[in-house]
Amino acid sequence: MKHPVERQDPNQVTAAFPLTGLLPGWYFRVREISAGQFIAEGTDLWGRKVSHQSGDSQAALKQCISSAQGVAK
Repeated sequence: MKHPVERQDPNQVTAAFPLTGLLPGWYFRVREISAGQFIAEGTDLWGRKVSHQSGDSQAALKQCISSAQGVAK
């Protein structure tokens, strides 16, 4: 049985994903998960998620934004 997806609270999403303004409607964060390895993660208010891992934090973020653009289409 399908359950309706509820829109998340923007304040709570921003608290967990503080990088805003990079893509309308999307929120991002970058974390170092081990020495020299980063994961960039993004979400929208409807709970869709994207992520990329790289040894370069900016490259991971750029890939993550690109993936989010694809999801947003």
